Amino acid sequence: MSEIESIVQTEGSSTFIAVPAPTSKGIPVITITTAGNITEKEKAKPLPPLPSHRYRYSLWHDLRSNEVTGDQLRNPRVRKGPPVKDKVFYDVKDEQGTNIHHDRKGSQRKEQQKELENWENALRVNLSYQDLAHDYQVESFHSILKRLSSAEEIQLMDDNLQDLRSFNFPRCITLNISQNYVSSFTKLPKCTLLQNMNLSDNSIRSFDGINYLRKYPMLQSLDLRRNPICFEPSYRARIFAAVPQLMMLDGISRLPSDDEAFTVEREGCVIS
Repeated sequence: MSEIESIVQTEGSSTFIAVPAPTSKGIPVITITTAGNITEKEKAKPLPPLPSHRYRYSLWHDLRSNEVTGDQLRNPRVRKGPPVKDKVFYDVKDEQGTNIHHDRKGSQRKEQQKELENWENALRVNLSYQDLAHDYQVESFHSILKRLSSAEEIQLMDDNLQDLRSFNFPRCITLNISQNYVSSFTKLPKCTLLQNMNLSDNSIRSFDGINYLRKYPMLQSLDLRRNPICFEPSYRARIFAAVPQLMMLDGISRLPSDDEAFTVEREGCVIS
């Protein structure tokens, strides 16, 4: 038999396909078995659920044996289970017949959730790519943002955000809100210690409200790439004029030309 030849053998209702592969010490055979005469009724039978099926609606702070806190999660998701979750919450058991969820109820359950979420003590938070399609998600997402009182690094990429002015991140040093729909500098959050801000891929079109950036007295790096404002005349010069302490814009360090006078438009021509 050739080393590249396949063997097909049929026995009863099953077909066996053996595919030999050449090796230095013989030819190992991989056998694939395909079912033969299976009835339509048998095909329609649902597959048994996986062991993890019982956890499909569980949040990490719901679990009985859990010591993980929210500030330890790398990329938590804001989701809500269906109504059936609460109906079976205290009945779901593992393979040994032990309840997988804790037994706290009412206010004790809420206190347990708040304690394990621990957002107030989180130093680095990544809540990107949340796909906030439901009101519950938006409400829960906003409630988390309001609790980030200690976070020094906050990632909020691609969250369909439009307005963050009601939020205050008092300890935030690095803020990434790229790939959202922020349309004005006036819709940015309060961050008195902010040093690095990524606003790339948003919808800022004009310099209206640019003085709001002065509320970030420690801002050193700003990224506005792929915002419509980038195509405005004297774009870099005007940004640096509004933020005198800024050292880097769109990944490029401050240049001598960035400190020159604004361009002047005369008779349809732009003169530098």
